[in-house]
Amino acid sequence: MKMIRLTQSEQVVWDGFFVSVTVQLIQQEVKRGPEYIAERAAQIADEMLLERRERCVERRAAPVDWVGPAVGQ
Repeated sequence: MKMIRLTQSEQVVWDGFFVSVTVQLIQQEVKRGPEYIAERAAQIADEMLLERRERCVERRAAPVDWVGPAVGQ
């Protein structure tokens, strides 16, 4: 598995994703072991972080008028 390089702020976000996903997996996957839960939570947190990065890039590339409030508001 390829490691994702994280900035300090991304590490905080990833940690939050990991904790949230881990709690959900513990509740949903009662019969699974801790190794499975940790690995799966890390995979999901990675996916969530990559999606977040993609959205940030899209926002930076968006025209300024798109980012602001709708016309007439």
